[in-house]
Amino acid sequence: MRSEWQIFAVATVLALTIAACGGSETPAQNASVKPPSKASIKRAYTMKCSLCHGSDGRLMASKAPDLSQSTLDLESRIALITYGKGTMPPQKGVLDAATIRGIAEYIETFRELK
Repeated sequence: MRSEWQIFAVATVLALTIAACGGSETPAQNASVKPPSKASIKRAYTMKCSLCHGSDGRLMASKAPDLSQSTLDLESRIALITYGKGTMPPQKGVLDAATIRGIAEYIETFRELK
């Protein structure tokens, strides 16, 4: 009788573990997740990027490039922000994917300020 109880307990734990693994959705898969607002994107840029790039993308501290002169396309900027390069630290794990994309799009506005 005890053996049957142990098998039942192990089977239940296993079933719950398997069910928990497949049920989560990433934000990209969940259409009900709202993208970050323009204000929160600007705030994230200010907190994470402006120290080296300046509020208008032109500060260039720590050998940071002038973002108003950047010719990178959107996907390249997303990759650069996500994985970093040179002295720029990667933001993957620090910022979520939607915020990284928002910052990459926000940087395009610096070209318009010339």
